[in-house]
Amino acid sequence: MLAKLRHIAVMTENWDRMAKFYQTIFGMKKITNGMTDENGNYNKERGHLSDGVIGLALLQRQPGFRSGFDHFGLEVDDVQKVRDRLKQFYPDVYIAQSQSHVPFAGLRSHDPDGNQFDLSQKGMANVREGYLQEGWEQPRWINHIALRSARPAPIAEFYQKIFELQPVEGLCGDNSFYLSDGKVLLVIRPWDMDAYRGLMAGLDHFGFKVDNLEQTKKDLDVLAGSAPTSGARKIATGRDGERRQKNLEDCKLCKQSLSDPDGVLLDLTD
Repeated sequence: MLAKLRHIAVMTENWDRMAKFYQTIFGMKKITNGMTDENGNYNKERGHLSDGVIGLALLQRQPGFRSGFDHFGLEVDDVQKVRDRLKQFYPDVYIAQSQSHVPFAGLRSHDPDGNQFDLSQKGMANVREGYLQEGWEQPRWINHIALRSARPAPIAEFYQKIFELQPVEGLCGDNSFYLSDGKVLLVIRPWDMDAYRGLMAGLDHFGFKVDNLEQTKKDLDVLAGSAPTSGARKIATGRDGERRQKNLEDCKLCKQSLSDPDGVLLDLTD
């Protein structure tokens, strides 16, 4: 396998309430030190979180950026091989140098739909802190990242051809594609304007595998009572809320749908 899914980034206005949610419910731990805060200042108390496999960056949203699920990242064995394959098969795909302060990856690129992803390789100069470690196992961890696309088959082909992600037997079908790096899945789901009223094609949700679904639900209730601003939000609100919830629950890995305090869509399985 050439690549492994290792990173997710979310744009937020409130790092503290989001970090409390992911640390309390999913046991995520801080693996880097220092991030920009809402005043544009360096805050050493902030950092990327991790479940032992996936690093979660809760990035301060700046003017011009949309809030929510922003990009994801892959660690590859050989960046040059990725470059060569992109040049051969997808010459219009661009690769840019990441900014030096980024702790996960040295490069940024995109798929043919424009979904952006970071590229990391061991030995890159700016890969540091927790991203250099081997990680750990814990009972609640991110087991899939989902995209929505008007052309799911060509997008699935891109991730198979460039990164060698493999289809998961028994899950793919109904125009959906479930690709695996051996542990974490990348899901490409069909999108159209009628089914996803108000939601554009692009990054859809990410999901956690948990040790005990009923206990996780109880933990969510406790957090909502003790720290309401860090509690999960209901999806089925507003005119199209039930439609949004049904779309999320159509993911074959979903046993419980929810959203984080910022409204980023999540699901749970056990």
